[in-house]
Amino acid sequence: MHKDKAFWGSVAGFFIVCIAGAVCHYVYELTGRNIISGMFTPVNESIWEHLKLLYFPYIIYALTECFIYGRKIKGFLFSRTVGVICGMIFMPVMFFLYTSVTGRSFVFIDILLFIISAVISFAVSLDRILKERDAFSKRSFAAVIIIISVTLLFFGLTFYPPSTRLFAVPA
Repeated sequence: MHKDKAFWGSVAGFFIVCIAGAVCHYVYELTGRNIISGMFTPVNESIWEHLKLLYFPYIIYALTECFIYGRKIKGFLFSRTVGVICGMIFMPVMFFLYTSVTGRSFVFIDILLFIISAVISFAVSLDRILKERDAFSKRSFAAVIIIISVTLLFFGLTFYPPSTRLFAVPA
């Protein structure tokens, strides 16, 4: 019963995250470059900042799911956390791969990478939920630590980005 909810929650979550991510792309500029909005939405066109388009909508959705029905599924939050990390790894790896081959980025491909990253995030997490891979009780605590750590990384590195390709604004 609850795993059925996880399946349909993943389907709904995919669409919600894609729509929210698309909207979030413009929030920083629409809010007059508000610092608070910049913590949660991209402040520039770097791949690092665009990871926020996946991460924050996904985590907000996953936490909402967790409170509605996820607590009844062992390892739910950890599974969702593993999923989003997989999606966040896929996006820059594929971006750097295709731009190193083509010599430039294409908006259509960038959008497609975002959508595929959302699919990967929900697919990996749903697979882990259905196979009960994360049923170990201490993994929920680990998920909270991971979520807090990644969130703090986004906050800090938004304002103090290192000089690497991940944080560079494409030309």
